[in-house]
Amino acid sequence: MGQSEVWRTFDSPGRTWVVGAVHGEAERLRSVHDQLSRQYRPDDRIVYTGDLMGFGPDVVGALNEFLLFRRALMARHEVAPENIVVLRGAQEEMWRKLLQLHFAPDPAGVLDWMLGRGLSASLAAYGLSAREAVNAAREGRTALSRWASQAADRMDDHDGHRALMAHLKHAAVVADGSMLVVNAGFERGVALDKQLDSFWWGGADFDTLTPEATGFGLAIRGSARGTPGVRFARHVVTLDGGAGRGGTVCAALFGPDGNTVQVIEV
Repeated sequence: MGQSEVWRTFDSPGRTWVVGAVHGEAERLRSVHDQLSRQYRPDDRIVYTGDLMGFGPDVVGALNEFLLFRRALMARHEVAPENIVVLRGAQEEMWRKLLQLHFAPDPAGVLDWMLGRGLSASLAAYGLSAREAVNAAREGRTALSRWASQAADRMDDHDGHRALMAHLKHAAVVADGSMLVVNAGFERGVALDKQLDSFWWGGADFDTLTPEATGFGLAIRGSARGTPGVRFARHVVTLDGGAGRGGTVCAALFGPDGNTVQVIEV
């Protein structure tokens, strides 16, 4: 996989909106979009940090809301598609693993782990039964492969969802090293192209990261599973309002210098 397929690189600093974890909160995302659209400028970038899926009441609606908003911005402002970026979050990674579960050494164990961490809401949103998935995992790889095919077909019933999942980025960066945007974590001292799955499964020490540890002046994440919250520090920002778990969806606008210009929290 080429570098451009893995992360989005912005050639120069600019105004950048970053949207934190949504977790199936379609109505909250819609409210964030309503406010964002009133302040949006044609050259702005928007980075969604992933975790559109999982936990909340309307996973399908959240993906639809993103697709509709993206289409509206591109129609109204002639926005370049590459300036609207969606990262892969833990929830999207679990969905990807779900469709390949029949290759896992312990599919039943992996499935049980994922169901307890938000996947069950995504299954229900697409009309899929967690119990049937568990039964298929217990029956064996052939049954599980058939079930995974059914799950993929259910997503295909919703226009644009499969295409969106196929074009998720691992991170977004500014080429001059001023800004890094990830889903949840970044392994200290490890190069961007060596991070593997630390983007969505890491993050335990994110609040203590420094530019020396990341290679970027400012690091922003949208999910902090162990310690959710909206936190702004000199070199790190967390935009996890706790959506899908009784909290909010948060978005923030950062200027070319990395300073916070606007915060929206619904």
